[in-house]
Amino acid sequence: MSRRRLLVAVLLGMVLTAGCAGIPRTGPVHEVEGDQGLGESTARYIPAGPAPGGDPEQIVSGYLEAMLAYPVSYSTASEFLTSEAAEKWRPSERTVVYGEPRLSQSRAGPAGSGVVSSSWKNVAELDRRGHFSAGEGRADFEWHLILEEGEWRITDPPSGTLVTQRYFEDYFRPFDIYFLDASGTRVVPDPVFRVVGDQLATGLLTSLAQGPEDTIAAEVQSRVPGVERTRRSVPIDSDRVAEVEFTIGLRDLSTEERAQLGAQLAWTLSEAPRVGAVRIVGSDGALAIGGEVRQSTSGFGGFAPAAGDARVAVVADGRLRRVDADSQRAIAGVSDIGEAVAVAATSELAAVVDPDRTAMRILGSGEPRTVASGEGFLAPVVDRDGRVWAADAAGVRLVTGDETQAVAAPGWPADVTSFAVSPDGARYALTAGTGQDARMLVGAVVEDGDTTRLGAPEPVRMAEVSQMRSVQWVTGTRLAMLADGTAGEQVYSVRIDGSGLTPSLPGLPTLLPRIEPVALATSTDSDPRVYVLDEGGEVRVLTPRGWTKVPIEDVVAIG
Repeated sequence: MSRRRLLVAVLLGMVLTAGCAGIPRTGPVHEVEGDQGLGESTARYIPAGPAPGGDPEQIVSGYLEAMLAYPVSYSTASEFLTSEAAEKWRPSERTVVYGEPRLSQSRAGPAGSGVVSSSWKNVAELDRRGHFSAGEGRADFEWHLILEEGEWRITDPPSGTLVTQRYFEDYFRPFDIYFLDASGTRVVPDPVFRVVGDQLATGLLTSLAQGPEDTIAAEVQSRVPGVERTRRSVPIDSDRVAEVEFTIGLRDLSTEERAQLGAQLAWTLSEAPRVGAVRIVGSDGALAIGGEVRQSTSGFGGFAPAAGDARVAVVADGRLRRVDADSQRAIAGVSDIGEAVAVAATSELAAVVDPDRTAMRILGSGEPRTVASGEGFLAPVVDRDGRVWAADAAGVRLVTGDETQAVAAPGWPADVTSFAVSPDGARYALTAGTGQDARMLVGAVVEDGDTTRLGAPEPVRMAEVSQMRSVQWVTGTRLAMLADGTAGEQVYSVRIDGSGLTPSLPGLPTLLPRIEPVALATSTDSDPRVYVLDEGGEVRVLTPRGWTKVPIEDVVAIG
């Protein structure tokens, strides 16, 4: 049986669970060549409209089936609604992903109306911008129908669009859209899901024009006009040039503003495989950037998202070394650091946590500095600006040069077990609790003038894993951690919205060698790598070539 569609089927007078995947039995199904290269299904499906004389159960069933059209179209689904309901329906308001649907036999309502009860498993939900949130439990909904011109029609459909889990897996893919950091010099990724196919570029532009995820909205900026000033369709010509059109003039933009707009559009639309360049058009004509009206999607490398150091820090025999998969190097003047249980380092400084975790030493140019903790420090973090984040159960302090600043952190958990700041400095992540109570949370790093604070963290829902610890950033939208899950005690990674949970990192080997992992570090440059420290003091690095042992013995800390 094909995996391309979960058929919602209802028989009169019975309660059925639609649990198998199959090619729809109504409407034509066509196999076409997949041209997106994103692993999507190649089945295109045009569902049938309401059959004359259909009873309430058949109308509800047909409506659910009609929302599984691909390429996406809402015209057939609207035929199952009353004329008033069809006018008010906003299918793009949200997308509900459901499983295990059940519909019951209709019951009569007052004066020629009918009611059909339904329930489904909440798998996930996407907001209008495509931001993902995992679902929980089951949802119940009553469909109300009336006779309109002698045919049953739905009066009050749920807001948005409802699609099956199989449809979501077949046709939706994760992408990043890009905004600007506070300085306007780098792009910051924001994760979304969009439907693949001919309208992917249009969908990505729509998400971008609608703005960033709420938790970072105040911390990023955008040169892209709002969605009400954006032509929704993005045509792509035979030369792979996507034309992005706005209804306002753009020629008054400064040179800097033009480059920022071009960077956001180029980085975002580069996610669409069919797009190789962008042409930006305003109401006053095509916009030139650097004297050209055609912008290559690879032409804004200077705005690349901030990345971390390609090396990680390793402490063995009281000495600090920075290593990558092929070499190791000392930091001038700070290689001999004594005992440590946690470390973070750049090419210029190192932050070291002493064995009892009550003191953190910061070593580099100038005099060493020491920060004390009564709670016990977590592993330190050195961010892209060379600031040291010192976190414990009581909260966070930020060490910049000779100054130490307390960081406001509402919602900071007393049972925190690890903490990390994203390479672009826009977000932070933490793990808290142990066993079945272990959880992961993500929040925004808020820069307010000379003050830095943390926004309240939101949980990352991951039902398949427990014992999350040693969280690390891989990219601006993906985290790595040690955890227990379906693949055992393992390195796992997940997008910050809770989607895309996988052992290891996408594209890398998945199975951890037979060791007891105690700490994790990641290289967050353009070629991410995973380093794992085991109980025996050995370090292994994961690259596309597989797992390799780092030739340093008796390691006590990695970061």
